[in-house]
Amino acid sequence: MRTKIRRYVRVLLFLLLGLLLLYLITRGQNVELIIQELRQANYLWVFLAMICAIVSHFLRAVRWNRLIRTMGYKTKPFQTFYAVMTGYLANLAIPRMGEITRCVTLSKASKTPFNALAGTVVAERVFDFFTMMAIVVFTIVFQFNFLRSFIRQTFVDPVIQKSADNWSLLAIVTAIAILLFAGLIVFVRHKRRNSKNALFFLKIQRHLKGFINGIKTIKRMKGKGWFVFHTILIWGLYYMTVYLCFYAIPATSHLSPVAGLTLLAVGSLGILAPVPGGIGTYHFLTIITLRELYHIAGEPATSYAYITHATQIVVNIVAGTISWIILSLQQKTKQHVQQTPTSDTKNPANGSTGKIATDDSLLAL
Repeated sequence: MRTKIRRYVRVLLFLLLGLLLLYLITRGQNVELIIQELRQANYLWVFLAMICAIVSHFLRAVRWNRLIRTMGYKTKPFQTFYAVMTGYLANLAIPRMGEITRCVTLSKASKTPFNALAGTVVAERVFDFFTMMAIVVFTIVFQFNFLRSFIRQTFVDPVIQKSADNWSLLAIVTAIAILLFAGLIVFVRHKRRNSKNALFFLKIQRHLKGFINGIKTIKRMKGKGWFVFHTILIWGLYYMTVYLCFYAIPATSHLSPVAGLTLLAVGSLGILAPVPGGIGTYHFLTIITLRELYHIAGEPATSYAYITHATQIVVNIVAGTISWIILSLQQKTKQHVQQTPTSDTKNPANGSTGKIATDDSLLAL
């Protein structure tokens, strides 16, 4: 009970933090101009972006099916798609709850053991994490000269100039940073020696173990080429949801495809933040990038952030609600008989047949 209360309190605090960021980034802007931008936007492009989002979610379900078959179980594509969308709906309420939710809903709908589904989700998340990092690195490398000039003019040069004017302040800040880092090391060592906190470090070890098992699952699965192909399509459609929305607002319609890749990388980092639906963090990073990197005025940059974020939220709410209703209706008409893995299929993570040993708390990271 206390754990749930702490979780809800944490979610509420992060939500308030996101709303605070949203307020700070839009403070001082012309609200009427933002509303006008939203009214005059070309929503045909937004509709096309929504279609891309839905197709990407369906392809995610197809890809997940490949991992589930690796465990020796069979699930239907649309059944898996409904579970994926139900998970996205749950993520809007509690971050990271979607992974558990989609495993629970698919387990009940397909009679597949939850433990096996949990292992496949860990593997999927590991692969998506590396894909996202690859996009971030590619974005930086592809625009290295441009970004280097921007960072130097915006951050490095001003800091050097202020430091040259006030060396004593720089020395004090450096000393405080060193002391804080040393204090953090002492704190962690003290916690590790305290038996009451051993559970915390044990949980970290389990997370690392699940991360490694996820990599092993992908490495030994059959049809790795198709898995990679589906991943490219999924992230390509994610990119299209960002890029198509450029044309919804005149101020962003001239931005290049490379700018779309930058916004995809930045937006993904914003969604990863432990804030329900990425509220605030997504807007903050998107608006800052458009304003500072591509010199888009504050009002159209804010309008673009609202449009792209709303595109994702509307798709997740509508499709997630419909999926939840369909799964609920289907569950009432089916018998509760759990399926077993095929005898010739082994767990690619540990070489054993049947269930995969996975800590369920990994899905709540």
